Amino acid sequence: MSALWQVQRAIYTKLTADEALMSVVSGVFDEPPEDRRLPYVTIGEVTETPWDTHDKRGFEAMVTINAWSGYQGNREAAEILAHVDRILHRRPLPVAGWTVISITHTADGVRKVQSNFMPNVRQGQARYRVRVEQE
Repeated sequence: MSALWQVQRAIYTKLTADEALMSVVSGVFDEPPEDRRLPYVTIGEVTETPWDTHDKRGFEAMVTINAWSGYQGNREAAEILAHVDRILHRRPLPVAGWTVISITHTADGVRKVQSNFMPNVRQGQARYRVRVEQE
């Protein structure tokens, strides 16, 4: 049994419950609607590898969180990622059916997205490692 979907649901719930984050973004999405206004957050790539012990099933999930911004510069995307980090890094994360061993921030960055349709879009990206054991 994979933990991917349960980890993603737990992260979504945690992010959308945070009033400070939700006051600066228009939403948190798996796939945003086409007409969604910037800024917003998406839960991007989620991968997992087995992380079993002798008597328990476990996984190490790598989760990418994207902050999308229309601000001309990196500041807004970086500030959104700071909110995400405050919410997730080494914080409790209830995952249905799993015990979270740890959640740690592993990397982040901001880049300008090349697009003819939206010329000033910035994408901030943060990656988190989530280690879980089956209950």
